[in-house]
Amino acid sequence: MRKILILSVISIYSLAYSQANCEALKKENETLQSMNKTLASENEYLKKVLDINKPILETEKENSSFKITKIVGSKAEKSIAITFLVEAKDENKKMTIEDIFVVDIEGNEYKIDFFKSSKPYPQLALNVPVKLTFSFKDIQGEPLFIKIFRFKTTSQPERNSFEKTKSNLEFRI
Repeated sequence: MRKILILSVISIYSLAYSQANCEALKKENETLQSMNKTLASENEYLKKVLDINKPILETEKENSSFKITKIVGSKAEKSIAITFLVEAKDENKKMTIEDIFVVDIEGNEYKIDFFKSSKPYPQLALNVPVKLTFSFKDIQGEPLFIKIFRFKTTSQPERNSFEKTKSNLEFRI
């Protein structure tokens, strides 16, 4: 009889205690779910951040990488801005970018607006991207597409300023 009484007391006590912990567990579960939602939104943010420098087009010439990351047009200003990254793959370099222009789908050629553009003389460090933005003004009509973005580069390594390499680059968009 004594064993039955002890088992009954333990059973009643454990049932009562488990009911009290259930509310605490529900609160803890709600807290964990809200933290999980916060982490999911942070993960989405981090995924978007990783896509910031995702190239639209890319090419490599003379051990340098060129990646177009953004093209933005403004009807109000009648301008187009092209943002790209330049990265040296072999050594530190001094680069000159010249004869920069774009051609739209209608065959109109637009020269660079040097006042709103990055300087065309970047100093490139090995494996470090340099962001450049070139702006083009006086866009005629409302071209929806750029057909080609073309420029010439002259690179010279920092170790030997007399050694120069020239390249013609074009992006067909």
